[in-house]
Amino acid sequence: MELTFACPDCGVVSRIREIESASTIKCSACGHARQVRHESIKAVGLAACALCGTDDLYIQKDFPHILGLSIVVVGFVVSSVFWAYYMPISTLAVLLLTAALDLVLYYLVPDVTICYRCLSQYRGKGADTSSRFAPFDLAIGERYRQERIRVEKLRQQKQPVDPVSPS
Repeated sequence: MELTFACPDCGVVSRIREIESASTIKCSACGHARQVRHESIKAVGLAACALCGTDDLYIQKDFPHILGLSIVVVGFVVSSVFWAYYMPISTLAVLLLTAALDLVLYYLVPDVTICYRCLSQYRGKGADTSSRFAPFDLAIGERYRQERIRVEKLRQQKQPVDPVSPS
C-alpha cells in the first residue's frame, strides 16, 4: 500500500511505496521521522491511519477535481454553442456524451483512503476498504479542521522568549 503524506515540520509532500514493510516514515526534505503504527494495518487492510492512529478515515475517487470540472465546463460550453445555433439534438448529444464520460470515469478511477486528522492518503491493495470507510462527512471534517487550527495557534504561541526582559 502506498502512503502520501505532508511533513508536519516543513510541509513537503512525500511518498512511501510499501508502508507495510517500513518501520519509520521519514520526510524526504527535512528528515523528520515518525514511527509507523503497524497495528493500524491489519491483514484485511487498513484499519486506522498509520501515522496518527485515528480510525476516522474517508474514501473518495482518486481523480483530479480540476479535470472533472473542466470536462463539465467544456460539455456545457459546447452544448450552449449548439443550442445557440438551434441544434437541439446536437445539444442533447453533447450533454449525454459528457454524462456518459463522467459515468465511465466514475467506474474506472480507483478510490483513495484519506485520514481526516493528518490528511495522509493511502492507495493500492489494502487501502481499498470502501466497505469499512464512508465518503467524506462534513461534520467530522470540520471537527478535525478546527483541531488543526487550534494546534497551529498553539505552535505559534510557543515562540522563543527572550530571557532578557526590559526593566
